[in-house]
Amino acid sequence: MAGRRTLQVLVMLGGLIAWALQFTLIYGVTSTLCGRGWADKTLFGGGVVPVTILLSTLAALAIGAAMLLLSLKEYRSLQHGTASAVDTFMNQAAILISGLSLVVIIWHGVPALILPACA
Repeated sequence: MAGRRTLQVLVMLGGLIAWALQFTLIYGVTSTLCGRGWADKTLFGGGVVPVTILLSTLAALAIGAAMLLLSLKEYRSLQHGTASAVDTFMNQAAILISGLSLVVIIWHGVPALILPACA
């Protein structure tokens, strides 16, 4: 049972962990590249800062969406069986947290892409 709880907690917090990594990458890479004067460099045919922001945002969205889909799949299976109150609560919390994590990831990714990197 302890392994199941660990998995439930990881799924529940997976979106938040993805957002934290995205946030750290966006602002850490941007400040480092701007501070060192490397923001003019290119990566994959685009500016290194916008490409890094785009890739980290897409990766975080993929992880958050995967956690949301796992939670929804588990929710459907819990509806057909007998589930404890703890399992139901953790699953509903995972759905809510994953959904909100997707909003926050977009909330941080879009402005970082729109605004100039080193302004």
